[in-house]
Amino acid sequence: MIKNHIKIAWRNIRKSKLLSGIHIFGLSLAIATATLLYLTAMFELSFDDFHEEKERIGLAYTTSEPEEGITYSATMPAPFATSLKSELPGIEHISRYYNTSVTLRHGNKQFASNNKYVDADFLSIFSFPLLHGHQKALEDLNGIVIDGTMANNLFGTTDVVGKQVEISRGEGWVPRTITAVITPLPSNSSLTFTSLQRFEQKADYQNRIEDWGHEDHSVFVKMTDKINDAAFTQQTKSFIDLYYKDNSNMLKRDGAKADKSGAYISLHLLPLDQYHRNDLGLGQAKSTLFPWILLVIAALILFIACSNFINLSLANSITRTKVIGTRKTLGGSTTQLIGQLWTESLVLCVVALIIGLGLAAVLLPEYNAAMNVQLSMLQLFSPINLLFFMLMFVLLTLFAGGYPAWRLARINIIHSLKGTATVTGGGLRNSLTVVQFAIAIVLITATIVISTQLHYISERPLGFNKSEVISIPIGDGVDPESALQKMRAKLASQPWVEAVSASDINIGIGQDGNNANSRFGFDYEGRQISTNFMRVDYDYLKTLHIKLIAGRDFDRAFSSDSTAVLINKQMAAQLGGLETVLGKTLSIDGDPQIIGIIDDFNFKDLRTKVGPLTLSINPRIFNLEYIFVRVKTSGLRETLAQVGKTWKEVNPKADIAASYLDENTQNMYKDEKRFAQVIIGGALVAIAISCLGLFALALLTINQRVKEIGIRKVLGSSVSSIVLLLSKDFAKLVLLAFVLAAPLSWWIMKGWLQNFAYHIDLQWWMFVLAGLATVITALLMVSFQAAQAARTNPVDSLRDE
Repeated sequence: MIKNHIKIAWRNIRKSKLLSGIHIFGLSLAIATATLLYLTAMFELSFDDFHEEKERIGLAYTTSEPEEGITYSATMPAPFATSLKSELPGIEHISRYYNTSVTLRHGNKQFASNNKYVDADFLSIFSFPLLHGHQKALEDLNGIVIDGTMANNLFGTTDVVGKQVEISRGEGWVPRTITAVITPLPSNSSLTFTSLQRFEQKADYQNRIEDWGHEDHSVFVKMTDKINDAAFTQQTKSFIDLYYKDNSNMLKRDGAKADKSGAYISLHLLPLDQYHRNDLGLGQAKSTLFPWILLVIAALILFIACSNFINLSLANSITRTKVIGTRKTLGGSTTQLIGQLWTESLVLCVVALIIGLGLAAVLLPEYNAAMNVQLSMLQLFSPINLLFFMLMFVLLTLFAGGYPAWRLARINIIHSLKGTATVTGGGLRNSLTVVQFAIAIVLITATIVISTQLHYISERPLGFNKSEVISIPIGDGVDPESALQKMRAKLASQPWVEAVSASDINIGIGQDGNNANSRFGFDYEGRQISTNFMRVDYDYLKTLHIKLIAGRDFDRAFSSDSTAVLINKQMAAQLGGLETVLGKTLSIDGDPQIIGIIDDFNFKDLRTKVGPLTLSINPRIFNLEYIFVRVKTSGLRETLAQVGKTWKEVNPKADIAASYLDENTQNMYKDEKRFAQVIIGGALVAIAISCLGLFALALLTINQRVKEIGIRKVLGSSVSSIVLLLSKDFAKLVLLAFVLAAPLSWWIMKGWLQNFAYHIDLQWWMFVLAGLATVITALLMVSFQAAQAARTNPVDSLRDE
């Protein structure tokens, strides 16, 4: 019976090639799109899943609520980790985690390494697979762990445990013994590195070993049991009371709010599975909604395709009623008819599935490049993904094919044989059409809003001039101060170089991928002050075109400027106002004096408002990490290459490329750009499938009204009046979809824009443009069919009467 069902189904599909083609094309396009979105979402949700017992691993962070609002901080002081482990018995392992870049050398081979300074417990906390060595490899203070790629680069093999490698420290090289080799990290690892060294080897470790006021690294904890954040916070209350007493007292004095337990500072654990995506600004701090939005868009696109399938099946039912009536007369049961009709739908769905998966496989390389991911179709065959995908396909076929089959099979025999049978379902068809176009309008509106916001971000004045400024990561293996002076000397003769300066913090994200931040807290006139801090060099304001609004800039003529600072307007407001702060001293390293006030500029991304900022040229506080070169040239690419060549002469070990600041600032919004690409792609697919369904629905509807059209033409109706008559019902549905979609779009996009401290305002034209684009596109599809029908010779349509 099944074989006969398939034969009959295939014969019926071949008889209605156009309708079957629309069925298959729409559904296969939806399946291809949904597959790509599903793979992306599963990849995003899989971050750090390969770690064993990950439910016991967490990132330590503190919370407090000063007057300006609740704050979360995951940066810790050097003695924090050892003190916490000794105080809290529930901790099995603990490790500090500090990011830096080092240069490794073996013989005449040198490579830059993304290095992390960690503790001996690090490899016991995380399940990074080892190629050689063991989990105790970091117990050797002078040992180093490298990944397989670095081992191959340096030695040509991964079997290098026990061999020596040299690390650049300032102007010299220090030997280290390789104690383990790990496999190259998977693409879904939040923690990225190519080498690990003990935290005690950090350059300033001895100076900070008992310093609770200097916070510059993260701390990961592995508990003996599953993480219970509330219990952890309660257990560490005495720890906070002991080591953060002064901070708590200052917060209380300055009007901060206490939590439910009366604490002004509390300690928490962020579970590892939230490290990659969370809304607290911790870890990688990407939006938690992104993977779920991908799944929602995939589901909506499949819903649109299924709606088309149902609409077309119901609309085409009038041509099947006599066949169904005849089969019932000859003894066919309702169950058999449902089975036959559902088999036909199943065959269409299977063909669409095969084509859709093939299309997804063809598009995958381009998709990976556009989305900067590494997806593979093989991921679908993991047990969980395969089960979920098959379940979705079964539900899809039942929903898209089963319902129309059930409605058709229950037609009255007598009416079907007379040719008077109809399949009720106009209300359902209209509802599904409205919903699918509402979805398309929401996605188009989102495309317009997101594109406008990204354009606003790229064009908004940031308080400094990001154009024609080259950022050079200094890296390890060279003295930063002498390297800066050599670059100044070499570039001084170039007429296209306007200024050269440096800082310990890059603006945006450059080729090294780092995005750091430093904050100082201190007491000022009886209250706690918190400020962002940057170590800069002379000519920083000149290089970035930052406006000085009061006082003076750092000047080489004043030797005392090494203990002076510049502050921005936000910092001045904290200290009492622009008129009173010049000449005041701050209680931070060296008690510097305020000599100037600069305009506020966006040294962070536009998700956050400009905060208080202090600039210092004191070389004892932080080392310079980036050199900035302002150029004036029409050949930006050639200039970048020339500056890079000069930098190579100063630091032959350098292997991290320079980049322009305007490129760096755009790199901060990669997640938003990926989101925009998904929304734009989803909108295009949604409108394409919706219009394809509308085209076929209009074709079937017009074919059922051929004789009516012929009669109207005989009675004198014009082509335009007939087109208007046939199009107005569809226009009403699309307009209703716009009425439903507009407020929903406003609510969704209003919420999305709240992620940015600086954002556009929603404008009426955004919604009208989305509605017009959808209405015009839909009416073009319908009008084309209507015009063809209206131009048909009425003799042909009335011949059978």
